Amino acid sequence: MDRPRGRARQPGPNPSRHQWGRGGGRSRGAERAKPHARTAHDVDPRKAAFETLRRLEPGERIEPAVFATLRHMGADGALASRVLPQVEDAVRFALLFDHLVSHVATRPVTELDRDVRAALHMFLAWLIHDPRAAYAHGNAAVDLLTAKHAGRGFVNACARKLSGFVSAESEDREEHAAAAQRGETLPLWADRCRLGDGRMLVGKHAILPDPAKDLASHVSVACGIPRLLADKLIEQHGPQAAVQAGVACVERPLTWIRPNVLYAENFHLPQWWTAQGIPVTRHEDVFALPARVRPVSDHPGFARGGFYVQDWAAQQVAPMLQAQPGEAILDLCSAPGGKAGHIAELTGDKAKILACDISAAKEERIRENIARMGYRGVATVVADAATVRFPEKFDRVLIDAPCSNSGVLGRRVEARHRITEAALKELAELQHKILENAAANLKPGGVIVYSVCSILMEEGVDVIHRFMGPREKLGWQVQQEKFILPVPAFHDGGYICRLSAPE
Repeated sequence: MDRPRGRARQPGPNPSRHQWGRGGGRSRGAERAKPHARTAHDVDPRKAAFETLRRLEPGERIEPAVFATLRHMGADGALASRVLPQVEDAVRFALLFDHLVSHVATRPVTELDRDVRAALHMFLAWLIHDPRAAYAHGNAAVDLLTAKHAGRGFVNACARKLSGFVSAESEDREEHAAAAQRGETLPLWADRCRLGDGRMLVGKHAILPDPAKDLASHVSVACGIPRLLADKLIEQHGPQAAVQAGVACVERPLTWIRPNVLYAENFHLPQWWTAQGIPVTRHEDVFALPARVRPVSDHPGFARGGFYVQDWAAQQVAPMLQAQPGEAILDLCSAPGGKAGHIAELTGDKAKILACDISAAKEERIRENIARMGYRGVATVVADAATVRFPEKFDRVLIDAPCSNSGVLGRRVEARHRITEAALKELAELQHKILENAAANLKPGGVIVYSVCSILMEEGVDVIHRFMGPREKLGWQVQQEKFILPVPAFHDGGYICRLSAPE
């Protein structure tokens, strides 16, 4: 591996530092006193981002963690809009940042003090946004640590060396959707990689594994995904699709809008954004907005139920059910209710839909969305999708099963750190149980649509094959099956399958 001259030395863990909140492997001795309440302007968003990152467990949801930090610091929750992007970049590129730090550290990154590692990740997150202020970013990263922390000199040395051999540059945005439609393989380089939004991380020499010699290692590092996931994508979908799916983990997809067909003025919806100077992308019969558009709730049609925010891939699920007015339909794992609402629209709000999920909080989210959208044919209930049995059978059952989120990592950045063999095995067992229970709640001759926002065979094809094994001779059929690979900076990915039961 090429390395710059000189290597920073990493001191041992600092046992005297005070910690607060949780964190694996850190001292829980003295805790910091809770600071006094202050205004959002009194709290440095960088320090709030660092305080969140240093306590964040792998795979932990980012947004609740940020709000928890702001509450602890006595800050206004409105500051989250300035803190979240910093933490998201640090989590999205954690594996890439570790790889860069390994060029200058004298010990494995996994052995670094947790606060030191968080400070270096924050430095790199700032650097890729504003490379011209590298020196100031380095000073700010050092100041994230307490005055007596033994790692301050190490962070300073690493920051200076990192800013000397990597930088961020802006380039013309790639037309990923057009490339995917043409079936083109996205280019990869050993001296640079994508950072999203037209940004590139560029090294003075080869800073990444050579994609021509070890594609899986390159995709893992450059796209910030576990090596396990990179290996599976190449094995299951082939090199070209694996690269596309990997790059989709870097590029945030568009914000997709599903107009409510029951809303009389839905054809006017895009005009409001266009008048605000926000570009609208039209695709088939729906449209999309830029990824980082201001809150869609600002639109006057939002509160009146004029539209629902739902990715294009997710919008392909409900139509496959082919629900009809008057039918009884069960939507398992329904929260937040987008697919149940889509079924209501497709049936003219004349089907009897029961939407359920496992907790009262999730049921509340479903009810809020159903009420906002104005559907009358949707009822809700708290129920475990793997075990619940209803007294009456249903004509159709929709399953949007819990999964690894491997198809939506551009949006769910933290989920990549939860993907392990053990987690996939556990999820597959749960998915099979839910599918078996769906069959127990289905009328003879009924239809099941099984979907996951994962593109891994273990959670899609393999689950269906296991379910169908003893049933094929009984007359069950796989009527339609669809893999949707994520397209970078465009839409998410997933798997959908339509099954029919015998009469």
